Amino acid sequence: MIPFGIQRFMFYRGRRLYGLIVEAISRPGVLAAVTDKIAKRGLDITYCSTRTVKAAERGLILLFIDFTDSEIEPTTLAGELRELESIVDVRLIKPKFEGFISDVSFPLLLDSLRAIILDETALRGLLVSFREHLGTGGEAMLYHLGMEVGAIRAAHIFEKAESIGVLDLGGKCQIIFNVLTSLGYGIFEPVKLDREPPKVILRIHRSIECELGRGAKRPYSQFIRGMLAGFATHCFNRPMIAVETRCIAMGDPYCEFEVKPR
Repeated sequence: MIPFGIQRFMFYRGRRLYGLIVEAISRPGVLAAVTDKIAKRGLDITYCSTRTVKAAERGLILLFIDFTDSEIEPTTLAGELRELESIVDVRLIKPKFEGFISDVSFPLLLDSLRAIILDETALRGLLVSFREHLGTGGEAMLYHLGMEVGAIRAAHIFEKAESIGVLDLGGKCQIIFNVLTSLGYGIFEPVKLDREPPKVILRIHRSIECELGRGAKRPYSQFIRGMLAGFATHCFNRPMIAVETRCIAMGDPYCEFEVKPR
C-alpha cells in the first residue's frame, strides 16, 4: 500500500510557505478551478486536503503553497480565488517562521466527532513507556481501555453502516476493518467470521502497536487486542476475549488474533 501523509503542519527549510483555507460550494469543477488558478501563477502546492460534504453544501479546501520563487503576493492570490464561481471566502494562513506552516483550524473532526492525531512519538509513550513503568498492571489497563474504545466505536460505526443500508453483521465488520485501516492501526485482514458459536480470526499486517514492540519476543498487543474484544462484545452481544496467537514482535510476518466468547 502507498503511505498517505496528513499534513496538519509542514517544515520546509528555506521556503516561503503560506496556507489558504478556501470555503466553497461543493460543485463539480470547483477544486479544479482553484488548483488551475494556482498552477497558472506558477506556484507549487505542497499539500492539499478537502473536507468532504454533500453536493451544494459548503466545504473547505486546505492548501499549503510555496511562494519562494514567485513574485505574486499571497494576498493577491487569495483575492483572485475569491472571484471564482462558487467560492464563498478565502482565508490566509500566515507563517510564524520561515520554513514552517500549520493549519490552526479547530476543533479537528473525524467524521462528525472531535479528534486528535497521535503520531509515533506520542504512541510510544502510551503503548510502550506506559507498560514499562507499570508492568503487567499497565498491560491490563491498556487491554481494558481498548475494550471500552472498541465497544463505543463499534456502536458508532454500526449506526453509520445502518444509515447507508448495511444491515448484515459481515458487512458491518468489513466497514469496521476498513475504518481501522484508514485510521492507521494496521492493515486488517479478516480470515474467519462465525456467528454461532461466535468466533473471529483476524490478521493485522503492520500493527502500529506491535511495530513499536518489535523484539519483545512475546505477543505484544494489549490496546488493539482489547479493542477487538470490545468490537466483538458489541457485535455478538455477549462478553468476548481476544487472544494474539501470532505477532510481528516475535518475528511473525503478521499479527493474528482469535476472538471468542469469554
